[in-house]
Amino acid sequence: MEYLPWSNWWLFIMLAILMFRRSTQGGCIDVERRALLDIKFSLINLYDSKREDILSTWIEYGSGSDCCDWERVKCNTTTGHVTELSLFYLNGFSYEDERYMDEKVWPLNVSLFLHFEELTSLDLSSNHLDGGIMKTELERLSSLKMLEILDLSWNSDINSDILPSLSGLTSLISLDLGRTSMNGCFPANELSHLTNLKELDLSDSGVNGTPNIQACKSLSRLKRLESLALSENTLNKSIISCLSALPSLKILNLSYSSSLGGPFPVKEIHNLSDMKVLLLRGNGFSGTLQMEAFASSHHLEVLDLSHNKFVGSIPSTIHALSFLRVVSFAYNQLNGSLLDHGLCELNNLHEMDLSHNMLDGILPQCFNNLSSLKLLDISSNRFTGKLVPSLIANLTSLVYIDFSHNTFEGSFSFSSLSNHSKLEVVGFRSDSDKFEVETEEPIGWIPLFQLEVLELSNCNINRHKGRVVPGFLLHQHKLHVVDVSDNSLKGQFPDWLIKNNTNLNVLNLRNNSFGSMLLYRNANMQGLDISGNHMIGIIPEDIHKIFPNLYYLNLSRNALSGAIPSSVGDLSILGVLDLSHNELSGEVPKGLFTNLSQLRVLKLSNNSFHGQVLSGNLSLGNMERVHLDNNRFTGKFGLRSKEKLLELLTVLDISNNFFEGMIPVWISNMSRLSQLVMRNNTFEGQFPCGAAPFSFLDISHNSFNGPIPSCLNLQHMEHLHLGSNRFTGSMPDYFRNLTNVLTLDIGDNNLSGRIPKFLGELTNLRILLLRKNNFSGSIPKQLCRLSNVSLIDLSDNSLSSSIPSCLQNITGPSDLAFMKQSVRVYPSHMLYNYRSVLDKTFYTEDHNHMFEIQDEVQFTTKSLSLPYKGDALDIMSGLDLSCNKLTGEIPEELGLLTQIRALNLSHNQLTGPIPVSFSNLAKIESLDLSSNGLTGRVPSELIKLTSLSVFNVSQNNLSGRLPEMKSQFGTFTEASYEGNPLLCGPPLVKKCTTTNSQVTNQSDEEEDNEKWYDIDMSCFYGSSSSTCVVFLLGFAGLLYTNPQWRRSSSQYLRSATNRRLPSPMTSPPPSPSEAKPSSSSKVIDATYFSVLLPVRPTTHQRQPASPQSLAATIVEVVAVASGPYH
Repeated sequence: MEYLPWSNWWLFIMLAILMFRRSTQGGCIDVERRALLDIKFSLINLYDSKREDILSTWIEYGSGSDCCDWERVKCNTTTGHVTELSLFYLNGFSYEDERYMDEKVWPLNVSLFLHFEELTSLDLSSNHLDGGIMKTELERLSSLKMLEILDLSWNSDINSDILPSLSGLTSLISLDLGRTSMNGCFPANELSHLTNLKELDLSDSGVNGTPNIQACKSLSRLKRLESLALSENTLNKSIISCLSALPSLKILNLSYSSSLGGPFPVKEIHNLSDMKVLLLRGNGFSGTLQMEAFASSHHLEVLDLSHNKFVGSIPSTIHALSFLRVVSFAYNQLNGSLLDHGLCELNNLHEMDLSHNMLDGILPQCFNNLSSLKLLDISSNRFTGKLVPSLIANLTSLVYIDFSHNTFEGSFSFSSLSNHSKLEVVGFRSDSDKFEVETEEPIGWIPLFQLEVLELSNCNINRHKGRVVPGFLLHQHKLHVVDVSDNSLKGQFPDWLIKNNTNLNVLNLRNNSFGSMLLYRNANMQGLDISGNHMIGIIPEDIHKIFPNLYYLNLSRNALSGAIPSSVGDLSILGVLDLSHNELSGEVPKGLFTNLSQLRVLKLSNNSFHGQVLSGNLSLGNMERVHLDNNRFTGKFGLRSKEKLLELLTVLDISNNFFEGMIPVWISNMSRLSQLVMRNNTFEGQFPCGAAPFSFLDISHNSFNGPIPSCLNLQHMEHLHLGSNRFTGSMPDYFRNLTNVLTLDIGDNNLSGRIPKFLGELTNLRILLLRKNNFSGSIPKQLCRLSNVSLIDLSDNSLSSSIPSCLQNITGPSDLAFMKQSVRVYPSHMLYNYRSVLDKTFYTEDHNHMFEIQDEVQFTTKSLSLPYKGDALDIMSGLDLSCNKLTGEIPEELGLLTQIRALNLSHNQLTGPIPVSFSNLAKIESLDLSSNGLTGRVPSELIKLTSLSVFNVSQNNLSGRLPEMKSQFGTFTEASYEGNPLLCGPPLVKKCTTTNSQVTNQSDEEEDNEKWYDIDMSCFYGSSSSTCVVFLLGFAGLLYTNPQWRRSSSQYLRSATNRRLPSPMTSPPPSPSEAKPSSSSKVIDATYFSVLLPVRPTTHQRQPASPQSLAATIVEVVAVASGPYH
């Protein structure tokens, strides 16, 4: 054999290297590099070359043209072939972004991937791929014999038509079709050909049924399938039986399957005997926890039954799941105490989440046996007692603990955690004022842990140590989130927290007592809340340099002064700015509206800002919520900006300012504007019609005129305030469409006509204010159907007729409608995600203290017109019918309004008695019945009204003794009763001559014991006087018709007078003995009465007496009757 010389071998090797380099460019295969560039160009062409940011490292020439160094590309380091392509989310729009829905479908040429002969992983998720092309071309990928992973998820145009094309990809180990549009039964037959498949994801893909039995049996061919995700579909319990045909299934996710609800499928779950991970969260399962369902799952390691409707206690039989490492029963309705056996016997437990239930009692001491525990979350329950250090002293493996929202008591020493070196997340958000966290004992202790999240909100930190900032924080340098809000901590602003923790993302110091702030630069700070402190001074001019990446800034409820620095407009990613309730002044920098494209929430309420902030070409950027209320802004609404930059606006509050002029039409046509508050300005003219989906509209206290606009969109209206304007005409008929309305205020206008009956059909109505208008006619009985109403004010109108007795049906609401509704304003990237099996998310704010606009109404009670706002409206209940022309008696049935707190029927024409049933109004605080024509007594039973603070029955015709001055009636003055001359007793000056016997309420036994002389003298004098008057009138009538009686009486009276009456000039006054009647006087008396006996007169005697003679006779009779004779 003849060998080549060494020089020839060397030449051969060099030629081979040159040939290899000719076929490659910078290490990658040339044909593959060109295919990648074609993929990029197809995407750029889709956007008409407007997206230069797409795959910017993929360049054709020059340095950097080695495709193995490009983003999203991985190559085999030996051969140079592309092995992995991560081409997900190339459009750059978030799935939640509305632009994602408008995105163009990408007609990707699938054959380009055929050049990657060593491709093992292809991720095309979230790209709006063209489903039609995928249907016809996807099968070409079958030539890629090394392709093991294919991800087509989050492509809504892909549907079940691609399934036949997938059947040829037999090399696949992992297939992800989640968030596509399969829309049909579980594709058992189509998938059964992928015999190498180990992982399959069909989450949220529209799978909505179970295949037939034969198709289910075909799943047995998938002998290697271990993991199946079917969450967020519409599957019933039969799918579980079908999946039992999978011989190697170990991980099953059936969470949030809307048709699985009801009793727990014990039998079906029992057949899944080889399960290691079972995720069944959010399915609506009810009943008690059925641990027997898992009796055959001897190797179950992860069990997630959270977000269901389980009730009862956690059964002790859970101890049989001895391999259990992770368990979550969070967000159910479990109750009862935790037992000493059961959970405590799961020695392998690493993660336990029992949060958001109703578990109570004291935490069992056996918890300290769970030495492997890394995550423990018992937040939002009803646990009580003390947190003793021994409970968690042995749990040194803990990384995450959350004890928030319970009712623990006593003091917890934070130093008991000092040896927990792995601790990263600590959550204590207390709901009890009896709980406190003590951090300063023993003095100088140094923790072994380095926390990433610390929440000690409302924990009375160091209440007995001067409320100082926890000293151990000086040793923390890895903090991402710190929340020590609502503790009244004192001292200087802890700027060293920012200085020491360069990774600090969120700092919440709300509701403490810190003074002036000194801020250190921190480029990672995203959320800063120092609201509700004692901050003084000005906002730093260089705040944009101190926190360049700030998204959330809340400086509200302090004493900051000066103007807003223009540098705030340089906080380029600022999304939420709250400067409300300070002493700030000046004009608002224009950059706040023009430069901050990310700003979503702007709150400048309750300051002294001025200027014409709404004038000119109005542009509010991308803002969603704008609060400018309670300032000194002036001017008119400007023209709408040409850009569609107001389309995102949902809330606009400009109340209590000095804005003026007309409202532009575009305001009522904003597609998302749901809350518009303009109260207490000087707007005028007619309010424009439009299609804006208002749910809260308050334009009260302005000068709008004309008829109430009848062309507003009322479909979503819940709170409508049109009061204190100059609206005229009648109540519009289209108000019958206010089916969701809770508050209807059209008071203090110039409306007229009758109150329409259709108001009774608005069954959700809670507050109805029609006061100070010109409504006439009767109160419609249909209002009695408003069973949920709590405030009705029909005062100061011209209503007549009687009060409907059926108003007793207004029993008041049974649920709360005016509670503060929180608004989440922290973005998802500011929520701390603890990566674990349960993948816990620690919310840095539960409520963010950014609330929806609260409803507010004026209602007169206790003689004052008072504002009632927010959740106070859920408590207040009142009825005001005063200042009308109502007649008749007060219905007894009004005494059934047991929840009412204010009742005003004054200044009407009501008659009759005060109903005794009013004594049942146990919660009433103000009762005004003044200026009517009421009669009778003031019921003594009213002294039972222990909440009554204002009582007025003045200017009526009441009589009798007032109730005893006991309880609340001991506080009422004479002014409550004036104008009732027949009333007597304290507090009036007029005294009652005798006491009332109260005979109407006495028992039979008491009546038997009464004395015959116990007479009500006022009744006796009254009846005697009326009897005398009747007798005299009858006697006068006899004398008038009978001349003989008249002459006899006159003759007798003259003779009797001559005999009995001595002359005052000659006769001395009689002695006492002479003044007594003698026997002869009795004869005279008999003679006197005998002349009154009837004597039949003759015909000529029957002549009527003249009035003069009759009067003379009566005078004589009266003189004799009242003279010395008697």
